Amino acid sequence: MARVSSTGKETASNFSPDNGTGLAVRNAMKDIFESLRTINSASGDPSGTANLAAYQPHIDSDTNLLKIRNAANSAFITLGNVSQTNLGLLPLSGGTLTGVLAASAGSASAPALHFGDSTTGLFKKATNQIGLTFAGTEKLFFDQNGLTLQAQSDLRFADSDSSNYVAFQAPATVSSNVTLTLPATDAPVSGYALISDGSGTLSWGVAGGGANGNGSNAIFWENDQTVTGDYTITNNQNAGSFGPIAIASGVTVTVGSGETWTVV
Repeated sequence: MARVSSTGKETASNFSPDNGTGLAVRNAMKDIFESLRTINSASGDPSGTANLAAYQPHIDSDTNLLKIRNAANSAFITLGNVSQTNLGLLPLSGGTLTGVLAASAGSASAPALHFGDSTTGLFKKATNQIGLTFAGTEKLFFDQNGLTLQAQSDLRFADSDSSNYVAFQAPATVSSNVTLTLPATDAPVSGYALISDGSGTLSWGVAGGGANGNGSNAIFWENDQTVTGDYTITNNQNAGSFGPIAIASGVTVTVGSGETWTVV
């Protein structure tokens, strides 16, 4: 390892031999070649005007770091560690990062991270928010509150071969935020529905009916006149209907020993 010296060199550059005898010039050139041979390696970084030039490389032997002078000749840029494979850098073929990977914020139209489609990918929507954009349009984002689907986008559940799906979608206009909390267990008996307590907490229970009417009137309770499918009255529950009621051929209504069905 050798770093070029000032002996036998011009004042402005230690890489330029000064005029002198043949031996002096030979020694100066030998010093320069030995320095170039080892990429001007020595302890620390070169200093002084005669030792510095734009794009000049060197190795800091204390840290084994390969560095190069920037274009403005104002600082050194670290290229990598010569004691490590591939200078300690992640190769194009892939590998494992041991530090933090930081990216630019990007935007919905130009996401910071994309996969071959420059308008589809991830970007920083705001502080602590990550947006996901498709064809330059933001469709959802993640933050500390959870996942938000934008602009009435669907939440879709595909069938077994993904040929069709069932989707949930918000209404076109929501006057204020609404959170619905699901029950912790399945319904205790068959036939129960999800009902709300009016504050967003859902539970399993018998869905209540309601009367109809003209305007604000709620007077008329209506039910079908023909039972077209088998039905079993829920255990420990009673049922009522307005008649007459017909039971279609082959259809069975089962009323348990502890239940009643009243037709009025």
